[in-house]
Order: sequence, then C-alpha cells, then structure tokens
Amino acid sequence: MLGALLVAVTACAQPPQAPEITPGVSGVADLKLPFDAYKPTPAQRALLGNAHNLVVVRCMRRYGITVHPPGTDQEAIAAADPGNTRRYGVVDPAQAARFGYHLASRTSPSGSSRWADKLGLTASRHLYGKEGRPGCLDRAPDVLARSAPAADWQWLALQDARTLERAAKRVAVRRAVVKWTTCMKAAGHSYPSPEAAIADPRWNLEGTEITAEEKRVAVADTSCKWSSGLVAAWFTADAEQQRKIVLKHSERFADLRDNLGERLDRATTLLGRKGLTG
Repeated sequence: MLGALLVAVTACAQPPQAPEITPGVSGVADLKLPFDAYKPTPAQRALLGNAHNLVVVRCMRRYGITVHPPGTDQEAIAAADPGNTRRYGVVDPAQAARFGYHLASRTSPSGSSRWADKLGLTASRHLYGKEGRPGCLDRAPDVLARSAPAADWQWLALQDARTLERAAKRVAVRRAVVKWTTCMKAAGHSYPSPEAAIADPRWNLEGTEITAEEKRVAVADTSCKWSSGLVAAWFTADAEQQRKIVLKHSERFADLRDNLGERLDRATTLLGRKGLTG
C-alpha cells in the first residue's frame, strides 16, 4: 500500500502548472481552478501526514517513549475536505443523495485523531512541548520543510477565500441565485439563498444522522444549482479572478510550487527509506 502511494505521489511531485480552464462546466469533474495546481492533492497530503507521523515517532523515541499515531489515508482526507465539490455548496448529485448536506466524514466519526489523549503527563509534555520549548508535534513540520524555500500558505488560503467571496457578488452569480430560488420554490422548498438551505436548523450537521428530508432538499438544491446556471456562473467568476492573481503574483506561486515539491521529496525519501515505524 505504501509503495503504491509513494509511486503515485512521486509522479505528482513534479512542479505543477496552472491548468487551462475550459468554458464548459457540466459536472463536478470540470471544477478545476487555477489555484488547485499549487495545492497538495489528497494523496500528497497523505504522504506528508505519514511522514510527519514518522518524524514524531522518531522524536518521541529519543525520550524513550513509543507512540503509535494512526496512518493518514487519502480517501479519509478527501472525505473530510471534498475541495471544489463543496466550494459552491452541495453540487454533487450522488453525494447529495447519499449524505444530504453532511460531509461524508461526519457520517463515520473516528477516534483516530484523539490518539494523543491517551498519553501520560510526561509523554504529553514531550509531544506538545511547553512555553518556550516546542514539542515533537511542532518540530515535525520544520523537519519536513528543512530544505524547502519559504512560501506563504496562509496568503494562498486568504486569496482562495477572497476569490470565492468576490465571485459571489458578480451580477451573473446574483442573477443565477434568483433562478435557483425560483427552481427550489417550484420543488417545494422556499429558501432565499443556497446558504439558507444548508443552514436550515432541521439538519444537524454536527451529528451523524441524515434524514430523508435533508437528502430530498439537498438533491433538489443540487439540481437547481446546475439548471439555474449558478455553478457555472460562480465557477467562471471564481476562476477568472484566480487566473489574474496567479499572473500578478507569479513569484509567490513559484515559491508555493517549489516549497511543496521539496517537502514531498523529503517525505518520500523518509518513508521510502524506513517506513512509518522505522
């Protein structure tokens, strides 16, 4: 399993180029934005996560402490962060029919992220550190990024949020929202906006229960988003702004590309040489 992941991610680790955005948007597979070329894929995030765990294991071992952080799985990452398939609300008909407005990860909660809660006081102190002295968790990212050029990932996240927000204000998008509202009303669901639909207090999005009504509304929501042209209009405006930002800040994006590439190379080397428990 690890070998297959390393081969797949090594192939992905080549410096990415911003994709050309085609005007036709007919399904979730078409929702590929310019910023995506600079973000780690679920497979790459899994690789980085497992390498991070390995560094933590080795760090704790120096204190005579053995820990077993759970492996990071790309499918679990994709479920927890579905990316552009939820960027404009629920837009995937199959996901809406199965999960309603819930994220897939919410329907099968796992305690894997709470492994550190079982550690004793001494082990926790070495893992988390204390004021003025970082623990193994805080030091691990620095090990992976040791030879990587500096890159401002927080800046990218901010730009990502801004293009989405600004695109929502475009005239074409606002008109499509009106059409969406009309479509939803015809289907028996009166909401002033897609945000109001997903925020309906009838859906307990923090829990695991998904009612039949939630699924029905989500399916109608998805159908109306596509038939009204809302997804296409929002995506088009979003992609246009992102292309302009990539061109304007080409050096920043080159740093992001190089930083990710170096970290992936180091993670691949670490895991390939010793494995997660080495």
